[in-house]
Amino acid sequence: MDFPVHDVIDYAEIWKLLGSSFATISERAGSMPRDWAYLLDSGTPQMKSSLFIAARSGLFPATLFQGIPARFAGGTYKMREVRIEGLPELRPAPGLASGPALDAVHASEPTYYPGLGSGIQPADPVAGSAAFAEVLRRAASAARYDDPVLLLGETGTGKTMIARMIHGSGSRGHAPFVEVNCSAIAESLAESELFGHVRGAFTGANRDRSGKFRAAQGGTLFLDEVGDLSLEVQAKLLKAIEDKTVTPVGSDASVEADAHLIAATNRDLPALIGEKKFRRDLYERLKVIVINIPPLRERREDIRPLSERFLASWNAQYREERFLTRDASLLLEAYSWPGNVRELQNDLRSAANASVSAAIGPESLPDEMRRSRTQGCPDLFDHLEAAELPTDGINLKARLLQVEWEYVAAALRRTGNNREAAAKLLGMTGPAFRKALRERLAAFADEGWEEGM
Repeated sequence: MDFPVHDVIDYAEIWKLLGSSFATISERAGSMPRDWAYLLDSGTPQMKSSLFIAARSGLFPATLFQGIPARFAGGTYKMREVRIEGLPELRPAPGLASGPALDAVHASEPTYYPGLGSGIQPADPVAGSAAFAEVLRRAASAARYDDPVLLLGETGTGKTMIARMIHGSGSRGHAPFVEVNCSAIAESLAESELFGHVRGAFTGANRDRSGKFRAAQGGTLFLDEVGDLSLEVQAKLLKAIEDKTVTPVGSDASVEADAHLIAATNRDLPALIGEKKFRRDLYERLKVIVINIPPLRERREDIRPLSERFLASWNAQYREERFLTRDASLLLEAYSWPGNVRELQNDLRSAANASVSAAIGPESLPDEMRRSRTQGCPDLFDHLEAAELPTDGINLKARLLQVEWEYVAAALRRTGNNREAAAKLLGMTGPAFRKALRERLAAFADEGWEEGM
C-alpha cells in the first residue's frame, strides 16, 4: 500500500495520514492487528519520528526495527530490534479533542502529542541557531497560558508561523485561528472588521456581521501589524481585551468574545507612543509575553537547514531532486537577507524554477543577490570588483589560494594562533580548518609563518 504525502517534512500531514493508514489496514484485516512491526529505514526523518512516536506512545504498539546497511554488516543487509526500555514514555496530553483519523482506530485517544501540537500547526520550525531556539522555547511556554503575546520582528521573520505554533500547541488548538492583517484594513472599516456590526448600522450594512473577535471564539485572534490601527480602534481593542466582550457597530449590547490574543508588529511601538500614535495602556496590556524574533542575518546557522526544507518541499511538490551546490550555499549564507525567511523561500523557488539541472548553482540565484556586497566579507568583494584582469591572464587557482591564505593568516593572528577560534571567525569547523592548513594551504604554512606571530 502506498501513502503519498504532499509535504514529506510536514509532521501534521504525516501524522494525519499515518492515522488514516492504520485505520485502512485495520479495515482490510477485519480488526486491529495485534502485532505491528515498524522498520525505521525509508522515508524522511519526520516519517521515522512519527512511526517511533506512534509505537512509543502506546496508541499503536509495535516492535521497532532498524536496518543495518550491508557495508556495515559484513556485506549483507541486516535488521536489529530497537530497544526502547529506558527511553522516556510519550503520553497524549489530556483533555484535547480527538481527530477523525485516529478515532477510527482508538476512539478514546486524543491526537495531540508532545512536540506535534494539535495536528493543525505547520511543519516543525527550523532552529539551527541558539537565537531562534530561544524563540521556540518562549513560544512553547506562551502556549501554556491565555495571556496576550506580542511578537516583534522585521517583515518576513516568521511571526505568523510562531503565532500558529503557539495556537496549535496550546489548549485552544482545536478551536479557530483567525488572522487579521491590520495594515490591510481601511480605517473606516476596522471597527466593523474586528467587532462586527448590526444590520443597518451604516450604508451597505445589509446584514449582521459577527467580526473577527467573535469568529475566534474559544480560539486565537492574531492581529498582525497591530501598530497600524487607529487610536480610536486601539481604545476599543483595549476594552475588548480587558472585558472579554465586544460591542458591534450600531448596537448597545455587549457580546462575549473569549479569544487568546496574539499581536505582532515590525514597528517600534515605544517610538509610536512618543509620537502619540499608539496608546501606552494598550501597549502595556499587549506586552505581557514578548517574543523578539531576530532577523535571518542574525541567525545564519538557520539558512542552510531552511534552504534544505524549502527545496525538499519543492521536490515533493514537483517530484524533482533539486539541491544547492556548495558555492550557492555559501552565497546564501553570506547574503544580508533584508526580506528574511520569506525572501529566502521565494528566492529558492525562483532558483529551482530557473535552474537547468538538478544542481542549483549561483548562476540561478537572483541577480541582486549575486551583485550585492555580502555582509560576510565586504572587503574581499570590494577588492574583486576593483581588480583588473592582466592582459596575459592569471593562474586563478593560485590566486584564490593566496586570497584564502590571507584570510586564514589574518584569523590566526587575531586569535593568537588559536585554530579553533580562527576557524569560527571564518565560518569553518575546526576539522575543516585544520585540513585546509594540512592540505591545500600547506605551501604557505611551511614558510615559517607561525614564528612571526
